[in-house]
Amino acid sequence: MRAWLTPEALQRYWEAALKALATTGLRLIIIFAAYWLARQALVRFVDAALSRLQPRGDDRTREDRARRILTLQTLARSLIGYVLFFVLILTVLQTLGVNIMGILATAGVAGVAVGFGAQKLVRDVISGFFIVTEDQFAVGDYVTINQATGVVEEMGLRTTRIRDTQGRVWAFGNGDITFVVNHSRGPVTSTIDVPIPASQDHRAVTERLNEAGVSLAAEKPDLFEYPPRVEGIASFDAATVTIRMRISARPTVMPQAEAAARERVLDVLEEWGFHRPAT
Repeated sequence: MRAWLTPEALQRYWEAALKALATTGLRLIIIFAAYWLARQALVRFVDAALSRLQPRGDDRTREDRARRILTLQTLARSLIGYVLFFVLILTVLQTLGVNIMGILATAGVAGVAVGFGAQKLVRDVISGFFIVTEDQFAVGDYVTINQATGVVEEMGLRTTRIRDTQGRVWAFGNGDITFVVNHSRGPVTSTIDVPIPASQDHRAVTERLNEAGVSLAAEKPDLFEYPPRVEGIASFDAATVTIRMRISARPTVMPQAEAAARERVLDVLEEWGFHRPAT
């Protein structure tokens, strides 16, 4: 015991400590510097790649998509940080002389167990990532997802929620979405058939309906993308001539646009002295 406390022994311990500090410490400094540089480089690469996904659409849609891009950036940064930190810990332990094979074996077994138990979760997250990056739909879009049609209320990397016209909320795991029809990437159209007596001048009625469509679109610009306009004669027989009007509106307001157009058509028909509701 006393031999360990002699000046010569303490001197040897001190020299060994300095030598270990000089070698191991330098390695640790290099490892931490490499970790910091790798993290900065990967984060900048991810930010540069996601910055190319410029938001499009109106102000509301641009804001929603910008928020999703920010979410992707945060997710990617977190993922990069966790992976690099795990590699850093293993490298530091190996530099300090710790046997990391047991740690890797335990982590491998645990990873396999978690992977089998979370296959659905991983599939949902990966599918959600591609839905966001490919811009298949956005919050507020009117879509058909699988068997449900409605407005997208919430969109995450794991689940998507839409509310249909009856007020029901449908929640889908992103991995369960088999097909998507986005109705909001442009106006949709609908037709209204207006039957009039064959004895009436259908050309004069057509002209009056077109004038009514222009005035209706000017009165309610929030409903119509373009003024309702007569396409032509849809059918005719000895008693009636059916005139077809086409209206264009956003899918979320199409029922209101159809109702407003039918009401205006009825007003025009009443001007001509007969009461024939549009069908």
